[in-house]
Amino acid sequence: MEFPESALIRQEHIVRDLQFPSEVKHTRRSLVRWVALSLGLISPKESRQLLLDIMEALFWFHFCKEEPDIHALLAKIGEIRGEAGVNPKAVRYHLLQLKKAEIIECRKRKYRFCLPPMQEDADLAAALEYAYMKNAKNAFEKIRVALQSLARTY
Repeated sequence: MEFPESALIRQEHIVRDLQFPSEVKHTRRSLVRWVALSLGLISPKESRQLLLDIMEALFWFHFCKEEPDIHALLAKIGEIRGEAGVNPKAVRYHLLQLKKAEIIECRKRKYRFCLPPMQEDADLAAALEYAYMKNAKNAFEKIRVALQSLARTY
């Protein structure tokens, strides 16, 4: 009997504890890649350049305290890439994946990082930690119930 585990997965967050060598701090590009690797958005030895460009654009807008629409995002990604045309379909796909992971949200067609409900400032580290910890807490609540059920079988 095959068990359809993939259908049961509601959300998945990978957090990696990476070394933070001083070379990472030398360029914005390497910092964006390091953050994306740490958050499990890309895998080691994976290039997935478009996702890194999207993250860099989202960071730029966040730190400039702006909420871009899709057109502003596409323009910024094009500027980052140094090319005029960016595939909007591919960008929307990555934005959807970031929304499903509850890293970003889209309100009134403007994109921004998800902030915790009671957070008054725009501290991005706290916002990302909240999103990842909320997912971990939900997972461990279910793990606790499963282990209690398992204990009753022995």
